[in-house]
Amino acid sequence: MKPPTVRRFFGFVVLLLPAAFIIWHALGSVVAAPVVWVAGELLQWWLPEMVSEVTLEGTRMIISAAVGELDGAILPVSEAGNQLAFQLDTRTLTYSIPFYAALHFATPMESTLERFARGLLILWLLIVIGLVCTALKDLMLTLGETFFALPTVPPASAIALTYQFSVLMVPPVAPVLLWAFEARNLGFFPQLIDKPAQGGPQSESPDAP
Repeated sequence: MKPPTVRRFFGFVVLLLPAAFIIWHALGSVVAAPVVWVAGELLQWWLPEMVSEVTLEGTRMIISAAVGELDGAILPVSEAGNQLAFQLDTRTLTYSIPFYAALHFATPMESTLERFARGLLILWLLIVIGLVCTALKDLMLTLGETFFALPTVPPASAIALTYQFSVLMVPPVAPVLLWAFEARNLGFFPQLIDKPAQGGPQSESPDAP
């Protein structure tokens, strides 16, 4: 397959990005549904004392805690008479998908749909991790010592670090890395590197007549 030119690639990316983001915005709940379900199952299995239910409303992940608040104290729902809930905007993580789609489909390659499906699964996995880390951060900030009293909860520093990495670094960087791995054998990257001109003027030998 003929390697794509840099100009052609960037031209297609510019054209595909708006379309990809429009589709992503229109199908926001469809894109988020699989990752919210998996993240919810993980949270309820990992922290059953803290998480009672996880649902999806539009593109918002709603985490219903197993505790409530009464006079500043964190108590079980039956004692508090209310239930704490947290909202997570899944779009802060899922925007990596249209970004990856634009890069992927701007690059001609064999088995395009199959490769895209594999990349999408990897991004979904990373988004699940990001949702779990974000949920842990919200639980940590809201419940404080009640949250850290659980034996399965990681240290605060680990929660903060994984949250920042998953939200700030992974969504913009992961799509580029996935695309670069897919396009590694297409002869595209050498075009991005300045090469010395071949066949240029050669210096004359001092012994030349």
